[in-house]
Amino acid sequence: MNSDPSSVTTLLRGLRRKCPNCGVGDLFAGYLKPRDSCAHCRESFASLNADDGPAWLTVGAVTIVAVSLLFALESSGRYSYAVEMVIVLPTTIALALLLLPLAKGFFISALWLLSRKPNS
Repeated sequence: MNSDPSSVTTLLRGLRRKCPNCGVGDLFAGYLKPRDSCAHCRESFASLNADDGPAWLTVGAVTIVAVSLLFALESSGRYSYAVEMVIVLPTTIALALLLLPLAKGFFISALWLLSRKPNS
């Protein structure tokens, strides 16, 4: 590419789990396993390690949704605890599984973006 993508474009590409450089190649080889490099533009991701950041972001986001849902269900007074758990637990698990790869893509893209910026 002639120029680097903007910060917003880079982060959105990460959320889509695509290469932060070209936006075409896949960022992951599996559910959470990042590729060493982009199959399309050959950009290397080998040194980008998201560590625990995506997990913490996912836990925070899922907690906000799950607790809000639980408060809404509990304050309505219509459901027993068992019914509330049948609603809240699968929702919590599904959200965590959905958001974790998105958060990891976002973090890897942010790390890629930071590694491309010159030190000032």
